[in-house]
Amino acid sequence: MKTTRGVLGLLGLAALVWGLWMAYPMTKDIYQWFIGPPLLDDAIVLPVVGVLSLGVARLAGTAWRWPLHFGIGATALIVYLAITEAWRPYGFPPKPGLHDRDYVMDTLITLVVLWAVVVIAGLLRARAARRRQDRGTDPDVERQEGALPDKAGA
Repeated sequence: MKTTRGVLGLLGLAALVWGLWMAYPMTKDIYQWFIGPPLLDDAIVLPVVGVLSLGVARLAGTAWRWPLHFGIGATALIVYLAITEAWRPYGFPPKPGLHDRDYVMDTLITLVVLWAVVVIAGLLRARAARRRQDRGTDPDVERQEGALPDKAGA
């Protein structure tokens, strides 16, 4: 039993060494693919998203808060997905008809459409909140005045 484990262990180590030997010529590609985009995302994009979300939570009105949070989070996700293709333009196997696209421009167009939807959603929510406030049925105003119990106290 110990001999079998030893032989299997040695075979596993041999397979590991063989894999490292075969991957050595691709180290530059591995760094560009596995280290570059995640480091860029974790060091730059996510802290910016966090600071923006804190600013939105403190400065934006109630009606604009959720559309802006959604827009910021979706922008971070789209940028994270686009970084890998923009970082290495031909890093993926060819996709029929899609390989020679301008991914940066496509990402910018996607972000413009996303933020147009965010602005429309914010305007609609602000309009609905204003109508509720004019009718006197705004739960946020009533909660602030003490007419409704707070969710934490209920």
